[in-house]
Amino acid sequence: MRIPTIFLLSLVFLLSGTAAAERLAVNAEDTNPPKICLVLSGGGARGFAHIGVLKELEAMHVPIHCIAGTSMGAVVGGLYAAGLSASEIELRLNKLQLNDIALDRVERRLLPQALREEDNRYPFGATLGLSASGVRLPTGVVQATQFLELLHNWTAHLKSDISFDKLPIPFRAIATNLENGQMVVFDRGPLHVAIRASMAAPGVFAPVEIDGRLLTDGGLVRNLPVDIARDMGADVIIAVNIGTPLLPRDQLRSLLNVSQQMVNILTEQNVELQKAALRPKDILIEPDLGNISFMDFERSAEASAVGENAAIAMRYQLQTLSLSPERYAADQKRQPHTELPSIKISFVEINSNGIIPKKEISRQVAIDNGSQYSAEEINRKLALLNISREYDGISHELIQRDGAYGVLINANERKWGPHFLRFGLALSSGFEGAGGYRLQVGHRYPWLTEGGLEWRNDIEFGNNLGLHTELRQPLFEQDGIFAAPYADIKKSTRNIYFGDTRIAEYSFRRDKIGLDLGIPLGDRSTMGEIRIGLGANQYRVRPKLGGILISSTEGEINTVELPRAALQQVGIKSSIIIDQLSDATFPRYGYEFDSELFFGMNKSGDNYKEFAINGTWAESINSHSINLKLGGAGLFQSSKEVRGIGPTLGGFQQLSAYQPDQFTGNYMLYGSATYLYRALKFDLAGQSLFVGSSLEIGNVWNKGHDISFGSTRKSASLFTGFNSFMGPIHLGFALGPSGARNIFFQLGRQ
Repeated sequence: MRIPTIFLLSLVFLLSGTAAAERLAVNAEDTNPPKICLVLSGGGARGFAHIGVLKELEAMHVPIHCIAGTSMGAVVGGLYAAGLSASEIELRLNKLQLNDIALDRVERRLLPQALREEDNRYPFGATLGLSASGVRLPTGVVQATQFLELLHNWTAHLKSDISFDKLPIPFRAIATNLENGQMVVFDRGPLHVAIRASMAAPGVFAPVEIDGRLLTDGGLVRNLPVDIARDMGADVIIAVNIGTPLLPRDQLRSLLNVSQQMVNILTEQNVELQKAALRPKDILIEPDLGNISFMDFERSAEASAVGENAAIAMRYQLQTLSLSPERYAADQKRQPHTELPSIKISFVEINSNGIIPKKEISRQVAIDNGSQYSAEEINRKLALLNISREYDGISHELIQRDGAYGVLINANERKWGPHFLRFGLALSSGFEGAGGYRLQVGHRYPWLTEGGLEWRNDIEFGNNLGLHTELRQPLFEQDGIFAAPYADIKKSTRNIYFGDTRIAEYSFRRDKIGLDLGIPLGDRSTMGEIRIGLGANQYRVRPKLGGILISSTEGEINTVELPRAALQQVGIKSSIIIDQLSDATFPRYGYEFDSELFFGMNKSGDNYKEFAINGTWAESINSHSINLKLGGAGLFQSSKEVRGIGPTLGGFQQLSAYQPDQFTGNYMLYGSATYLYRALKFDLAGQSLFVGSSLEIGNVWNKGHDISFGSTRKSASLFTGFNSFMGPIHLGFALGPSGARNIFFQLGRQ
């Protein structure tokens, strides 16, 4: 049987190709094998594909003699060059909540109580700085302090001034000088700092100042640094390009996407130039990462698998560079030893750029001379300072002077102050009843003095007008007991109901001044806070709309003005709050307890007592959560009763089927059970969409002997809600007995 000519030609081509591969493989075993350099591009979370490529190169016994990386390529490449295997990098990453680390998110229960309260009141994420120069924003959405800490811990075995040529694999990281646009190539210094500078994506991660230069992401000038690898002496380059593709026109409808597109265009232009510089014997790997985006950090395993498959697809070309198992093992053993010896700390220095005293930073870091150096332990202490939000970043490095080792603390205070503003917005509408709105502005001026004096102002506009101004002066330590003189003014309008009918509208004015002693609970008040102090209150209740109709014996109808009242008090107050909820609005686990007491008297000597107590408990199984709430309040007046200054119920999550503040009196009891189902989880934002249902029970009474279970009011509601960048949003409806109903929309907290 005659063999077709085309088959013979194919057989000859296959045999010749196999022979060529065998010759190249033999060349790789020569005494002078080619110097192979790995080039890893930037691309955010897409860069986890580099791990998969590295795993496959290890499996094929392809030696890597040098690495040049940009941005996420610098992260993976730098860790690999420092001695971590691809599998070890992947294993460590899989144990982390990468979205939280990348975006500097901190578990709520680790925040000081003052920051928890601010986040509840002012959910808008951005904090504005205010100075004589005007209004300023931080230089990046994220300072990436947690990522820097992580990189430092994983590379702590290296000297801080090490030459990158002395790493197990010589390495270069690429950054961009933000002032002049020039490329910066790191070839020595703290490895973790070089990596952090290379990955400072514009507008996302804040730039880094190193040696007087303000540095940002290297992708702007060299996202695929082929020429840098060539300068390192590479004979063969394996380039891995995972850059973010350009967005189609239909997605260019937001400022964020347009800004990102501009960066991508600049990046892709320099990538194409570098790809054109590749030579025939070089290998280009471009994993098809599909819709994995720059910030999809939770998809690290998926990106790694894509990278591994992309390397497998290039197996034929890569195998020409592989070594035998014995030769590969010998090649790995030639890597230099870079481990730090056991070190005792001889001195500690503080490099600070702000008003916070160095002695205060030293006290909080608490590093003893003569103690054993542990980068992880020091970084753990510094992480607590970063949580305080008083710094753009605080880090450390190991330095050597006169034969002794010491620790240098670099404390970069927030440069965009000294005044800081935060904002909140609350909107509510019952669609069938009263609604309202509030704009909230928070002002903070920390460190007015070296003693840690802080000025705090909270301003409210809308249906309510209010101002709370307070000074906080630490008495012994910055994070310890403090004195807080304050003044508080609030004016609001309250509707008065007879049954379900609104019969009047009142103006309420409450003025307070006082002096509190604050006692933190837990380390740095992470559990909560106790306050004890003296206070003076003044209440004024004035009618705005409505009146009383009286029929005379002659049959005439006369209108009588509604009553008004005033009350002044002086007394002792105390409060406690313990807050360990995972989230203030949609808690999945944890508990909260708060209570307030006031014992006072008016100018006539009449006694006045007021108390309030509330508790919340939350627990979850998978996507299902239960929240239980209990609350109570009481007002005791020995003189003539003043209506309207006691507790109220009604409105969203306060008997939702009824109108806001529909029920008022001297005694209040309330309880609710809420079921939440997490329908969607937005990993990048760290938030979820919930569908829920609540059962509520409670009432307000004027006389203690009227309190009974039979007189309580009930409400049942169905709703959906989630935490937006503007605050929590709820939409739902509620029903109660006797036809009570309400359809509600709520943005922010009532």
